[in-house]
Amino acid sequence: MKPAMTEIIVVKYNLRGIEDQCIRAVLDHTDNYNLTVFDNYPKNHNLGQLWNRLISKSEAEYICLLNNDALVTPFWLDKLLEAFGKHPKVGVVGGTTNSSHNQQSTDHTAKTFVDFGRTYPGWCLSGFCLVFPKKVWEEVGGFPEDFGFYGQEVAFIDRLTEKGYKQCWRTDVFIYHYGSASVKKAQANGDIDEIKERKIAHEKFTELRKKNENKNIRRRPA
Repeated sequence: MKPAMTEIIVVKYNLRGIEDQCIRAVLDHTDNYNLTVFDNYPKNHNLGQLWNRLISKSEAEYICLLNNDALVTPFWLDKLLEAFGKHPKVGVVGGTTNSSHNQQSTDHTAKTFVDFGRTYPGWCLSGFCLVFPKKVWEEVGGFPEDFGFYGQEVAFIDRLTEKGYKQCWRTDVFIYHYGSASVKKAQANGDIDEIKERKIAHEKFTELRKKNENKNIRRRPA
């Protein structure tokens, strides 16, 4: 059987040294993929709109959103994709890293996974590397396009969990992440106000989750 094709999408932001490392790591450690690299500097397109546009053009079965400051390691993609075949209703998969409190692990050789559904509503995969089937992206309506610099990934995962899909964290896949490299660059250039962007994202999440709570209340039988 022919292995599934994955579209790896990297959005650049004028961080040439780090971004060159990111691309080189993908080339060195990945099989059976298409690579789309989009230079988002200085135009700074809305990420939700940009991702949706790039994903819609892809004919790949799976999509990987990889941060421009993330460095993948051998067999990373094979292991992430493996989760979809082994565990029912997995909608999105991520790995382990050095810079996210959500997904830090010192045991990078452990062949295990942790899945999270609606029983863990406060937990969410970090956006440094997300892999998901394109058909799931289509089913949930893609990424929201009304967020600023932050928040699209979390809102997208909220949509997945509303549809009954699970998140899966593979603890045996290590991806080095410099962490917030584009944010720091944008902040230094005066392109964004990071505190303001985080506040906007928080307000949108509060509004979104209130709507979801009300929706769930209305669905409960009398």
